[in-house]
Amino acid sequence: MVKLKSLMAAGALATAALASGVASAADVSQGAQTLSLSNGTAFFGHSFTSGSIGDTFADKYSFSGTGVLSAFVGAFTAPNLADAIEITNFQVFNSAGFSLDGTQWSQGSLDNWTASSTGAIQNDSYYVLVTGKLLSAAATSYAGTVSVSAVPEPETFAMLAAGLGLIGFVSRRRNKDAKKLS
Repeated sequence: MVKLKSLMAAGALATAALASGVASAADVSQGAQTLSLSNGTAFFGHSFTSGSIGDTFADKYSFSGTGVLSAFVGAFTAPNLADAIEITNFQVFNSAGFSLDGTQWSQGSLDNWTASSTGAIQNDSYYVLVTGKLLSAAATSYAGTVSVSAVPEPETFAMLAAGLGLIGFVSRRRNKDAKKLS
């Protein structure tokens, strides 16, 4: 009986030791943020004061606009310090759920992602989704920008073409007048 009790105590102690060694990653995401693109550009980011290795985040930044989209997110770790954060994905979604996937340009102490549209985006609601994980318990952060630049209206192109045509007409007329005088 004593042997059974000591065996059960050893088993309980081993189970407790194993359970304490298994840490689950916490979700350290911030709440959804709304960006104002009143000047065509907005800045976003998330600072982590402290965390645990393996904690994850999925931060959402909403905005509305129309034009050519350009978005960037980056994290920088100072030289001689351990890489404290990893951005694992960067995407831009519209209200229908279609996504523009980001492209990773560098990884490690300098973690950069970009996403940009090749043409104009429609006037719609969009959001940027930044996902990643903490690689150390040290304080760290990431930052990014979203820019939407205006696309000229068709009338603007028509005025440009008319102006170029007028300049060409005047230039040709001057060349003819100059030949008559010589």
